Amino acid sequence: DRDVVLLCNLKPAAMRGIKSFAMVLCATSSEGKVELVEPPAGSQPGERVYFEGYKDGSPEPQLNPKKKVWETLQPGLLTTSNKEASWIDSADQSVHLLRTDNGVCTVPTVVNGSIK
Repeated sequence: DRDVVLLCNLKPAAMRGIKSFAMVLCATSSEGKVELVEPPAGSQPGERVYFEGYKDGSPEPQLNPKKKVWETLQPGLLTTSNKEASWIDSADQSVHLLRTDNGVCTVPTVVNGSIK
């Protein structure tokens, strides 16, 4: 058993004939190594995950696929040199760490990798 970070407000999609209601966030290194994004110790299942500076925002119950929100934000999802999950705002290049109230979400070894 292990804890993972899920994106749960995407439109459900069929994956190999089974309806999927969430996406597991993973980091990929430049060499192709894939690792699960992990919540900080002490996090509870169902706990809200947010980017620093956006805690008080309300998530949309379901992202509208026509607005391409995921496709717009995903290229800015990266791991830092400290193996922390982050989002880089393309407007001002500011870095916002992905976190819960217990700390920052991380990956075991992927440095400067993309998150999908």
